[in-house]
Amino acid sequence: MEHRLTEKNSDAVVLLHGLGRGTWSMAGLGRRLVQAGFQVHNLGYPRRADSMVTVLAGVARSFNECGTEESNRVHFVTHSFGGLVLRAFLAGNCPVNSGRAVMLAPPNGGSQIVDRLGGWRLFGWLLGPLTPQLGTGPDGFPSRLPVPPCEFGVIAGSRWINPLAPLFLPTPNDGTVSIAQTCLAGMCDHLVVPYNHTFLMDAPLVARQVIHFLNYGRFEVVP
Repeated sequence: MEHRLTEKNSDAVVLLHGLGRGTWSMAGLGRRLVQAGFQVHNLGYPRRADSMVTVLAGVARSFNECGTEESNRVHFVTHSFGGLVLRAFLAGNCPVNSGRAVMLAPPNGGSQIVDRLGGWRLFGWLLGPLTPQLGTGPDGFPSRLPVPPCEFGVIAGSRWINPLAPLFLPTPNDGTVSIAQTCLAGMCDHLVVPYNHTFLMDAPLVARQVIHFLNYGRFEVVP
């Protein structure tokens, strides 16, 4: 479902949430982008989708209803699994007016937690049938995706609230994804912030850095 948060502007931003989340999880960041003058489209997809085909079909349908072809540029901001959705989406649907993209805590190299727990039935029940495909191996979904055909940056978290994180993830990590696994060849910039995976997108500092990258193609240097 598409949520337009402001009136038409020269630049648009499409938001994509993480697995097991919803558009509500990106609403706070969306409001800050609106305040910065962007036209924002907060796109959703099934929280427990059974296949990437289902996810991409829903995202493509919602994206086509946004009217972003009328914008000067269309940027993308994603959280977690949303970064993988974006990589898959742009591989076949890259708009001619595409701008920049910022991925927040993306498992670009897969997740070591999935390597260890992906086969557990409870794990799949909590996060959905796609979860076991998000491991770090060469057959994992992240490894098979192309690099986005646009300028993009990555923001990773270095704090964790998940008590099991030290058992499954190398440090530093955000409780779900290690910082090393957020990296992707071709990224224009990479920033580490002191927040955890679940709430990273809500931090005002992160919003400021997202806005700076969308405007300039680099993250702001923080003293």
